[in-house]
Amino acid sequence: MSDEKLIQRIVAEVVRRLKALEGGAVSAPIDPPVSLVTEDLVKSAISRGGDAVYVTPNAIVTPLARDLIRQQKVRLLVVADDEAVIQDSQKSSVLAIGADHKGFELKKQIVLMLQDAGREVMDCGVHSPQETSYVGVAKTVADVVLEKNLMTGIVVDGGGTGAALVANKVKGIRAVSCHDVTSAKFARAHVDANILCLGVGVVGDTVAQEIVATWLSTPFEGDQYAARVREIDAVEDQNRD
Repeated sequence: MSDEKLIQRIVAEVVRRLKALEGGAVSAPIDPPVSLVTEDLVKSAISRGGDAVYVTPNAIVTPLARDLIRQQKVRLLVVADDEAVIQDSQKSSVLAIGADHKGFELKKQIVLMLQDAGREVMDCGVHSPQETSYVGVAKTVADVVLEKNLMTGIVVDGGGTGAALVANKVKGIRAVSCHDVTSAKFARAHVDANILCLGVGVVGDTVAQEIVATWLSTPFEGDQYAARVREIDAVEDQNRD
């Protein structure tokens, strides 16, 4: 957001607060809009006497944050930001997701979370907990990401590692297995990874959803990292028939 736009928003907020003070109401401090709302962020706003959190359009709210928002009646105020980081406009924002039988239940939870946040999801299966190999599922998600020119995909299996190995066999895919929000953030920001693999035997449901939220809200930083990605692609090209 430009300085001019930020100043305009601050002025408008100050005017609103002055009017609110006449009725004895005090609102929260002004914060920049966020694309990921976590429980800690909401707690921080509440601790400062706030009743609102500024968010970007299509911001993702973690399950724990959503529960706290409902309990404390915290408002989510959407702020349009024309100068936010722009993702590749040639890629679809639709997200492909798949899971084997072990990841079936977590996949359902993630799909609901994403749909609740307004994201369009392409469910690549499985559609029942019947035993299924992660190999076929990971290959399907990888193929869909490339064929449909999607921004990203998610695969859920028992450990996350096997699915990542399979997906990375597909040219053009950079799949990573993430066990925490930090690894997810760096995978997106520094490597421009396009498939996230999660293992239900490694991460719990809540952590998994926070990883997904971080993954989707973190843009690729480009610059020197873009050069590294080109080097990765060059290595891939050298070792393909």
